[in-house]
Amino acid sequence: MAGRGGGTSHAAAKIRSKSLPSPMDAPIPSFFRIILPYMLEKKKLKLPLKFVKLHGSELSSTAALTLPNGRIWKVGVEKATRDDNEEIWFGDGWAEFVEHHSISAGFFLTFQYQRGLSAFNVRIFDFTTCSIDYPKTEQLDEETGSPHYIVISSDEDEGACVRPRRRQTSDLITLVGNWRFGNAAEIEKTLKCLKASGIATNALFHLLLPKFYRQSKRGIEEAIACKPKDRPCFMVVPNARQIRGYTRTMIPTRFGREHKIQRRSNRRGILEVSNGEKAGEQWRVEVARNKTGPEMFMGKGWVKFMEDNNMGEGDVCLFQLVSAADTVKMDVSIFPAQPSELVE
Repeated sequence: MAGRGGGTSHAAAKIRSKSLPSPMDAPIPSFFRIILPYMLEKKKLKLPLKFVKLHGSELSSTAALTLPNGRIWKVGVEKATRDDNEEIWFGDGWAEFVEHHSISAGFFLTFQYQRGLSAFNVRIFDFTTCSIDYPKTEQLDEETGSPHYIVISSDEDEGACVRPRRRQTSDLITLVGNWRFGNAAEIEKTLKCLKASGIATNALFHLLLPKFYRQSKRGIEEAIACKPKDRPCFMVVPNARQIRGYTRTMIPTRFGREHKIQRRSNRRGILEVSNGEKAGEQWRVEVARNKTGPEMFMGKGWVKFMEDNNMGEGDVCLFQLVSAADTVKMDVSIFPAQPSELVE
C-alpha cells in the first residue's frame, strides 16, 4: 500500500509540475501601432482595448519607453472610462517622443510590456519596414532640459534591419512598406495639394496612398482640378479589401462632424454620378455611425454602387456634399485608375 501510495504521490507531483508552467514561460504582452495622421494631430497615443482590459490596472500614472539604444522616455498615462470601457492613452511627453524620433504617418511601432514595471520596450520601423537605428551617444546639452528624457548606459546591440515575411497576417503591416511604390516627395506634394484644395481625406487614405499612387495620380490631379468652389468634398480610393466585397467605405470623421452628417446614427443617402457614361444615375446607400466612436461610413448599398460602376483598386472617387438634411445627398465623380504599364 505504501509503495502504491508513494507511486501515486510521485505521479501527482509529476502532473502538477507539468500543469504549472514557470513564469518565465508566460508570453510577453505586446502590441503594435501604425501611426496615422490623426494620431499625430492628437499628440497622444491610445493603447489597444484588449491590452487595457488585461493589463491596464497595472499601469501607473507614468510609463517608461525604452528604445534598443538604451534611452528611456517617460510619458504620462491618461485613463478614462467611456461606454463602460476603460481607455488608456500615452499623453504628457508622447508628443516630444514623436518629435525627437521624427516619427511620421505610416511608421510602425511595437510595444513589449514589462509586467509590473509600467514600462515598455519600443521599436520604431520607418517606411522601408526596417527598424531605425538611433545612436547610443548624442550631445546631451540639448537633451538634459527635457523632463521626459533619461540617459542610461547600455551594451545592447543596435536594432538590426528587420524586414517583414513575404506573407503577412495583416494587410496594414504590408502597406506600411509600400512607400517603394511611389516617390515619397511626390506623395507629400500631392497630400499638400489636396489639403490646399480643401478636399478631405481619412487616415486610411494616407496609409494606402503609397501603394496605389502611380495608378491614382492622374485621377487625383483631375479631381483637384474639377473640385467645385461652393461644395465641401472628400476623396476615397477603393482598396483591395473593398473590392473583395467589404461592405462599407469610411467618411472622414472631421468632414462628417463639420457638415452635420453625423447627427444621427443611421440615415439615408443618395449618390449621383456626375461624370462618365452613368452621369445622372443615382444609388441609395445607408449612412451610419460606428457604435464605438464618431466615425461615419457608407454601408448598405455601397457594394452595389461599386459593382454597377465597375470600380477597382486605385480608382479615385470625389464626393461632393449637396445636402446634409434628412437624406444625405452627394455627387460622385469617378476617375479610373491608370494601367500600371502606362505609369511606370
